[in-house]
Amino acid sequence: MSARRPARALRAAPRVAAPVKLAVLGDPLAFTRSPELHRAGLDALGLEGESRAIRTSTTELGARLRELAEAGYRGVNLTHPLKQAALDHLGRISPSARRAFSVNTVGFEPGLAWGETTDGAGFLDLLRSRGREPQAQTVVLLGAGGAARSLALALATGRCRKIAASTRRLEEAGERWRGIAPATLVAWRSEEEAASLATASVIVNATPLAGEDGAAPVALLPRGALIVDLVYGPEITPWVRRARAAGLEAYDGLGLLAFQARRSLALWTGREVPIPPLMRAVGWPR
Repeated sequence: MSARRPARALRAAPRVAAPVKLAVLGDPLAFTRSPELHRAGLDALGLEGESRAIRTSTTELGARLRELAEAGYRGVNLTHPLKQAALDHLGRISPSARRAFSVNTVGFEPGLAWGETTDGAGFLDLLRSRGREPQAQTVVLLGAGGAARSLALALATGRCRKIAASTRRLEEAGERWRGIAPATLVAWRSEEEAASLATASVIVNATPLAGEDGAAPVALLPRGALIVDLVYGPEITPWVRRARAAGLEAYDGLGLLAFQARRSLALWTGREVPIPPLMRAVGWPR
């Protein structure tokens, strides 16, 4: 009778990570490069995954977030007009997003959806990529909505010298900007706005205005200032084009989109994401 061979231990099959599912939500989402940035970031990390652009209105947002969480999505970026509306649909919101009244990054965990804003930190990354350390800058934000507040909070944390935000609704904006030092509010197209522009080293269009005059006439922009238009589209915006023609260093919002996406991806994956693949994916600087 032959000796019985010892039973061979069964090895567990190697665990295959599920593809990472991401999306960008907004309305109307006429033009977005976020899915390309998401895919480029995942590919740079060696992760399988996909990203979609899903048109979502403010009234649909709550149901959409629940739907995506149940479908196993890792996270989503939010764009206009959802950044403030998201505050009502999340179980955990970062202090910076709550103070900015703006969420651009949502992550899904078991039983919880959390919100963060990466716009401000991404803007500081953008400044540094252009050789502009935040603590050396005097910044004018044209507009005082959620995007401008996100940037102002980050600039304040980065010890920016001075921040002025121009708004048509001075009294209404005052309460939401209280406590954001060293930021001050100035009236739209006022003498105070013109004085702030004259000494600015960084000027940002944080409004939807996309015409040739943008949010401020190019003739009022000081030589040597960095011009950033948060608006972006298939081509550089007319305001950026005119600023460049006048000899200014000017960029549209595609750069900030890439830098904030990098930070969103790091939150979703827990890993540092290199910026060059993201820049190549969308062709920035352009």
